[in-house]
Amino acid sequence: MRHLARFIAKAIAFLSPLLRQGGGTSAPGLALLKLDPKAVPRMAAGLSDGRIVISATNGKTSTTRILSNITTKAQISSVSNAAGANLKSGIATALLKKSSSQKLGVFEVDEGVLPEIVAEIGADTIILMNLFRDQLDRYGELETIRESWKSMIDKLPASTNLLINADDPSLVFASLCHPNLIFFGLGETDYALESIPHAADSSQCPRCNNQLQYSQVTISHMGNWQCIQCGLSRPDLDFEATEIELRGVENIKFKILSRTGEEPIEAKLPGLHNVYNVLAAFAAAKQLDIQTETARIAIASVNAAFGRTETIQLKDKKLTLLLAKNPAGANSNLETLLLHPERIHLSVLLNDRIADGRDVSWIWDVDYEKIFHKIESLHVGGERAYDLALRFMYGGYDPEKITVKDKISDLIDCLLTETPPDSSIFVLPSYTAMLDLRAELVSRGLTHEFWKEGL
Repeated sequence: MRHLARFIAKAIAFLSPLLRQGGGTSAPGLALLKLDPKAVPRMAAGLSDGRIVISATNGKTSTTRILSNITTKAQISSVSNAAGANLKSGIATALLKKSSSQKLGVFEVDEGVLPEIVAEIGADTIILMNLFRDQLDRYGELETIRESWKSMIDKLPASTNLLINADDPSLVFASLCHPNLIFFGLGETDYALESIPHAADSSQCPRCNNQLQYSQVTISHMGNWQCIQCGLSRPDLDFEATEIELRGVENIKFKILSRTGEEPIEAKLPGLHNVYNVLAAFAAAKQLDIQTETARIAIASVNAAFGRTETIQLKDKKLTLLLAKNPAGANSNLETLLLHPERIHLSVLLNDRIADGRDVSWIWDVDYEKIFHKIESLHVGGERAYDLALRFMYGGYDPEKITVKDKISDLIDCLLTETPPDSSIFVLPSYTAMLDLRAELVSRGLTHEFWKEGL
């Protein structure tokens, strides 16, 4: 039965792209698990060089992409779910396609299924990036995921490498009982926020529930924090990003301080959030004993993942997609847009499907007002386009200057005709809105299917 299950799943993987039924990133795994529920631990057993999992609310796709590129440059043959299918079916599909030479696994994993995947594949390195409020109808409150992760960590073997973003108090609290911890985070930076945002997800101590004190706030509730009441505080950093330069929406430059010295890093990825992503991938590479110079070269060559500051040529215009699926991610992207030297043509897209979360009230916690002064033109779209228009109107944006196009094809036509030649257009879409937009661009021959892209 196992052989038949694998044959059927591989046939689905082969036929899906040919029949234009998607890239075969999840469906083969769904079929395989239906016929052989124990397939994942059996296939993962062949990963003798290690099994790395990466999870977060924001940044897991980019971090997985960066680390996979580093292992490739280091000539370590690895298997990864690089197309972003991060549920159990996506992991199963990736393992199904694994070649005999691939002995290392690098997987991004959805927050909700992380404990199950860690147990099934026997993860020996776990990278935890952040926890933000996201898809409340699916995950519940932030504390629900934190407690699930803490329970998972409490059961890990002592030998498991746990790489933790020390700037996130929830992750530090969940992991402190584990004996094998590597902490990464940001040193002092000129790009810190003036104060913790009103929509921050976790500004209270996860241990005693008193208000945290911050000497630096980076993104949402993350930064250099401490609880005066119980003494919980950000631990010393094993990998620290310093001298950070955010070069508009184009790239970043900084240094990484560790016990082995100081290393200059450059990446073609914008924003403070990508400093975290690169830092995590670099720290993981060092656990694999990859040479620093190899990691640096690999990081410098990585292009943005689909939808995550991905740039697409739209005839005579340049379209940049910045995935914005929750308040923390959206606000981080807005901070990045503020670094753009010119006024911007902005489009915001919102859907409310299962993968987005049915509840779209989170848009009221996004600080769109901070970029009103930079907006040259505003187009809103997606299935909840009118909710976005209402949000901007109540934020004080002139409703007469808001163009609403709920159909993606109409939106693209509008952007093509109503923005000047050689314009740079920035699009902030929710997850399925991003997929819809890319699918329309693919149908017009303007970009590639997301599962076909290289690193």
